[in-house]
Amino acid sequence: MNPWLSIVGGGLVSVLVTIIFNVYWDKKKQQLLEDWEFRRYHANQIHLATTGITEAFFASKSELFFLYYTLETLASTLSRLTSQAETIVRQQAGRELTPAELEQRKAQWLEPFQKFNQEQVFLRWNQHEQKAKELQSKAETHLSELQPLVAAEIFDRLAALYAKLNTRWTWSLQSAQEQSKLFDNATPDIARIRAELMQQIELKLGRS
Repeated sequence: MNPWLSIVGGGLVSVLVTIIFNVYWDKKKQQLLEDWEFRRYHANQIHLATTGITEAFFASKSELFFLYYTLETLASTLSRLTSQAETIVRQQAGRELTPAELEQRKAQWLEPFQKFNQEQVFLRWNQHEQKAKELQSKAETHLSELQPLVAAEIFDRLAALYAKLNTRWTWSLQSAQEQSKLFDNATPDIARIRAELMQQIELKLGRS
């Protein structure tokens, strides 16, 4: 009977070991799967936020270029009309005009053009302000999403760049030009930070 008992006992131990191992491995696989899903979720969050910030940056850059181009065109048109005003007034009124009368008539002739110009400038600035606020809100949302997911030094560089670009400035052609140039100069910086954020995705997925 002893050999049979040994066989039965050995088989029972083998079954128990197999059951215990299977239970352990099922739990381990579940933990690995949950960990992978968690890391993949974070990687997706970084990707979406990075894409959103990049899109907001280039949308802001394009918006500033269009603003500057529009303001420059309006200013150039008004300047040409102003330079032509004296000739037109002299042709209409003759040479007997005094300097004071000439300036008064020039101002009267230019008044509707100046009013139209000012209305267009005001309209374009308001449109820009509204769009800028929308893009700013979008960028700040993505920044808050990125902060707990990426290395602190990368986030700090991104936050510093955002603060540099998000400055208060006056409603003037010169200011629009300066802001547009600021975004142009920041393009390599945003490209570098984007590359660093893409590397963070690889780290989350365990591929780097």
